[in-house]
Amino acid sequence: MSLPELSALGVDEVAAEVLEVVLAEPDGVVLDDVAAALPVIDRGAVAVALEQLRQLGLVHRGAAAPAPSPRSDQRPAPEGRWAAIDPRVSVPALVTKRADALSAARASTAVLAELFDETRRLADPSATTRTLVGGAAVGDWYSRLELTATRSFLAFDRPPYVVAGNEATERTALARGVRWRAVYTIDSFGADGRWQGVRRLGGHGEEARLTDSLPVKLAVADERIALVSLGHDPAAPEALVTESPALVAALVELFEQRWRSAVPVPVERAPDDGVPGPASSDWALIAARVADEGLAASGGAATGGSRRPPSADERDLVALVAAGATDEVVAQRLGVSVRTVRRRLHELLAELGATNRFHAGVEASRRGWI
Repeated sequence: MSLPELSALGVDEVAAEVLEVVLAEPDGVVLDDVAAALPVIDRGAVAVALEQLRQLGLVHRGAAAPAPSPRSDQRPAPEGRWAAIDPRVSVPALVTKRADALSAARASTAVLAELFDETRRLADPSATTRTLVGGAAVGDWYSRLELTATRSFLAFDRPPYVVAGNEATERTALARGVRWRAVYTIDSFGADGRWQGVRRLGGHGEEARLTDSLPVKLAVADERIALVSLGHDPAAPEALVTESPALVAALVELFEQRWRSAVPVPVERAPDDGVPGPASSDWALIAARVADEGLAASGGAATGGSRRPPSADERDLVALVAAGATDEVVAQRLGVSVRTVRRRLHELLAELGATNRFHAGVEASRRGWI
């Protein structure tokens, strides 16, 4: 019976043949016997393979017998016998050790990439683009751009998110005169309170717009340095950071194109400034405009779901949801419990194929429900 492939564990072909011989000897075997069993392999290579297997933890060597007295006419003491360690113990232990080593090597990617980029920047100062690997590196650069922007900050906001949003950082930038513009997608508002947070930032000066979808995540500081996502896998975030004037200019143009077609978000004003906030109809209007934009982008074809008209209960519920009403307000308006509202809302989201309340408003508008 030949052994399975073990090269991934560091066992080469010679060591595999040696291990097979040792495994077949329950009482252990000496070097000469192993070499005799493998006549096509040099005895020295067999000795090296046995030591290699010992280092890997697959075999062990028994202690040699005590050496005879120099004056004795006894023969030299026999060498220690080589015996296999139970593979049900040794192989999993070796696999774990190898896996730990591979994880450590994978973790070094970011350090090696930084060294790679740094040496090339020193050799060629014009090399101003680098790849970032991992959430920590991507999040660090996004924070750098937020903190160092002095004139403008452009952003495409869409999931998945590497770092949590920080309203305080953005308010500080707005206070020092940075013009902050962001385009959000429907899926940007999956978390509770996110929509209200964006509208609050509008009261501090952020200019926000909504669109159906975005191709990438993007941040551009002062139209000088840009950070753009290379994929959307939350488990393995990667991004490109660049100061290349041509590439930054192209990304700014992409932003401006999406900005022109997106729907403005109304500003939420503080209740004590004497100016009333936007009417609740603004919410439905925004949902309708984003729905229209999505239909235009898809050639005018409605997407997903049945085309049946809504029931009276559904029409009332979706109108209140699209208007931004809380569960408590909806319950009061409809004369039902908050628990009933939440159950109906869950059913409504499922019917519309929506991921959050704002998305429900968009999908309802696409179907002509509001």
